[in-house]
Amino acid sequence: MSVSRQKKKLNDSNPRRNPSGIDKTTLFLSIAAVLLLVLVVLFLNRNFVESLFPGNTPAVGNTGTPEIERIANDGAQRNSEEPLVNLGVPEQTAEASPMKLPEETPEDASKGNATARLFFIRVSDEGKISIKSVLRPVPSSGSPLTTSIRALLEGPRPNELSNDVLSLIPEGSQLIGARIEGGVAFLDFNEQFRFNALGIEGYKSQVEQIVYTATEFPTVRKVQFLVEGQRIEYLGGEGFWVGGPLGREDF
Repeated sequence: MSVSRQKKKLNDSNPRRNPSGIDKTTLFLSIAAVLLLVLVVLFLNRNFVESLFPGNTPAVGNTGTPEIERIANDGAQRNSEEPLVNLGVPEQTAEASPMKLPEETPEDASKGNATARLFFIRVSDEGKISIKSVLRPVPSSGSPLTTSIRALLEGPRPNELSNDVLSLIPEGSQLIGARIEGGVAFLDFNEQFRFNALGIEGYKSQVEQIVYTATEFPTVRKVQFLVEGQRIEYLGGEGFWVGGPLGREDF
């Protein structure tokens, strides 16, 4: 009896362990160890990770420039995939037929011209010489004075001859240069201007034609005649004085 009581006391003094608590802790630790081992194996085995996540795993140890694959233009790709649509015969464009230009009228042809008053000589039936003006369209480009004098040197046109006018300026006369200073037009002619077969009346008339035509411009009051760039005193051997500026009042 004493021995059994002593064993019972010993058993009562030593607390009993819960076998279920030990089993749960051991199981939890075992599971955690297995998971940790699996993670370590997965991270160490790169090929296995790449097989599980293709295209998302970065390349390890590749520090160079990534290779870029060039693809075709999206527009070209879409055009190749889109079905073809038959639009029929295209409409005729403006380039297919020549453009018809408007016909030029006499009014349009004269838009680039100006009107000059030119002075010619008229001889009456009694032989009296007088000066007569005609209006002629001339180009509007260039110096108006130069254009008018050169038109005068051409002589009267066929339609102007009906007015019984003629020019006594020697044939072959040419205007070399012209300038205006202080109301005086300096007109430089070639050598042919010096000789007139009609004598003193011819010289007077040719100078008068030039003076009247030049003084039609408001900036010109008188004309100074030059021959080959030089001032001369007389025209011809009979002598018509042109040594100074001449105006309309001198005739």
